[in-house]
Amino acid sequence: MAELIVEIVALDRKIWAGAARLVRVRTTEGDIGIMPGHESMAGLLKPGEFAIDCVDGDRLGGRIDSGLVSVDDNRVTVVADKVTLDAEQRSA
Repeated sequence: MAELIVEIVALDRKIWAGAARLVRVRTTEGDIGIMPGHESMAGLLKPGEFAIDCVDGDRLGGRIDSGLVSVDDNRVTVVADKVTLDAEQRSA
């Protein structure tokens, strides 16, 4: 099964990198879900929630302030001004 290679980066540090089945973010054009095989794109992020369904069955979630998302050849990169992980991820 195909998977996404995902990297979440804040301006001051790398937040998370790994393999995923689905990435959900909020762009200026609306909420999008990115799955393997998604067409190449780049977009501006709006402040809002994000979620990543990891290939191991875990879910990573939190909040992203403004930034950028790019998708190319099953690689998803999110660069945000600020990223806040949900409480359970911060304590793990």
